[in-house]
Amino acid sequence: MKHLVTLIFMAILFSGCLQKQVVQLKLPNQTVPVKQVDEDKKTVVEEFISNDTIIQEEIINNSGSQNEIIKDGDSIVISDIDGTKANIKVAFVYPSSLVSKYARNSINTVSGYLSFVKANYNLVVIDSINESPENINKAFDKVKEEGITKVIALYTPNSINNINKIALNDILVYLPLIEKKESLENNDNLIFGSISYEEQLKKLSYYTDGPNVLFYQDTYLGTKLKNSYESVVDYTIVRKEIKKDETNFRSIVVDSRLRNSALFLNTDIVKSSLILSQLRANDIYPKMIFSTQINFDPVLMTLTQDKDRERLVLANSIENIDNKLKDEILSYGGNIIYEWVDYSTLVGINYLINGNNSFIPTKVLENQAIYTPRLFKSTEYGFVEIK
Repeated sequence: MKHLVTLIFMAILFSGCLQKQVVQLKLPNQTVPVKQVDEDKKTVVEEFISNDTIIQEEIINNSGSQNEIIKDGDSIVISDIDGTKANIKVAFVYPSSLVSKYARNSINTVSGYLSFVKANYNLVVIDSINESPENINKAFDKVKEEGITKVIALYTPNSINNINKIALNDILVYLPLIEKKESLENNDNLIFGSISYEEQLKKLSYYTDGPNVLFYQDTYLGTKLKNSYESVVDYTIVRKEIKKDETNFRSIVVDSRLRNSALFLNTDIVKSSLILSQLRANDIYPKMIFSTQINFDPVLMTLTQDKDRERLVLANSIENIDNKLKDEILSYGGNIIYEWVDYSTLVGINYLINGNNSFIPTKVLENQAIYTPRLFKSTEYGFVEIK
């Protein structure tokens, strides 16, 4: 019943399987027939931007007692009518104008985990709207008012200087979207949870055989991936920037220098799919095609044909976890199989509640979640790990 109530509440709040196998990594050498592909259409991709309904501060209560709703200014507070106090209180803080499309699943992931460990909990959700110093301070003032010392904060790297200025005292803050190296200050109250694209690119670069080629987008993430790539790969013969409004992918892929190259696709899943299709349609075959977590998504199988992906190798830092925990989070609406933000959130809530343990393979060391990239190929049925 608790589960059903929570699901209904989350629906109102936010209105508006991989089987492990191991194969050897081999370079394809067979001739691939050319297929006909329609001209590409304009693709618009959002990053850390959403038009979802803004969520006001709310408390998800799982103490098992009757609740009443009290309006407090612009916020809504669900309080325990009989005064029972939760054993665990966690705050989830986020800027809705930037990350609300990620926040929904992340909150579901936290709820699923707390349900799995049978916690008697209050989950306090606080929307700072944006990452301004004033709004971040107000959000953490609310955290302090609630007496909460464990926080998941879904802020982008642009906010780290503002977060570092807050007097956190005994509050521990886990940051799923930020790496420790992105902070210029040492702050023992902050725990960093972002995956490392640089480590993924290092893993992929071990298999480069031939001249290197880079495709990247003119977006925040695209620039980040480009910088990570250039810190890892010494020599690149071709760099091509893919514009947000790019429509003609044929003109990008028809380049003899791409043949027998190691092509790094630092592009989103839609543009990557169009590029993969156009490469084969125009008889341009790199020796290998590499991509990071950005394209580790089953949607790739629906947007491309098997032969488009024959030479594609993907890096993934999401680990396999206990099936019962996975199912519980999935039933709440979290996706820790393919969404790395959800998985990072899981690493964070697990660490805040129970420290490093056997439930989650990814550990936190020196205030940074340590991810181990693995390599995968795609098949008709899903992703297969390669060695």
